[in-house]
Amino acid sequence: MKVIDLSQTFENNMSQFPGTPKINLEAITSVEETGYQVTDFHSVVHVGTHCDAPAHFISGATTIDQLPLNQFVGEAVLIDVTHVQERKLRKEVLHNADIKEGDIVIFHSNLSNKWNTEAYEQEAFYLSEELAEELVQLKVKSVGLDFISPDEVTTETSPIHHILLGNNIYLIENLTNLDAINAKRFFFSAAPLKIKDSDGAFARAFAVIF
Repeated sequence: MKVIDLSQTFENNMSQFPGTPKINLEAITSVEETGYQVTDFHSVVHVGTHCDAPAHFISGATTIDQLPLNQFVGEAVLIDVTHVQERKLRKEVLHNADIKEGDIVIFHSNLSNKWNTEAYEQEAFYLSEELAEELVQLKVKSVGLDFISPDEVTTETSPIHHILLGNNIYLIENLTNLDAINAKRFFFSAAPLKIKDSDGAFARAFAVIF
């Protein structure tokens, strides 16, 4: 059995969605001064490797603490889009993919290699509406990405978030290290923190290859 960490490391000045308040990590005590260290952490929840709940875009919808963990844990399928030239991903990228009802679909673009650079935002892939609708028809339970958002960064309407979250397909954004997975199907987990009434939460994502 091999466990593969798929989570970005939280740190000051890390990549974030444009306009998001910067995180702040600071040790407010030290072992030398008090006998123990405590780190103060200030951040919005849509930073680093994290999960989106429907409440992120839909008024009165389900919040992250209300979602069952099994939506973020289970059999996953890796969709390799590293060869795709266009940033807008179309439903053809699913051609020949072995996707079953209830799967978690993970898009692998290798853009995570540009984490903490301007290119991570400027070259970000995003899903077309036809691709999002196809995922709804396939009845997948969650979608994971190694890029910043399923929507185009410059969007003002976020149609992909609305399509997926509106159909109770949840999102795991900013994955990394997907090139370490050498299997088309694998066990995946990205359980979000249980934050009351929150529209999202940080997650420690990992794959297990048996």
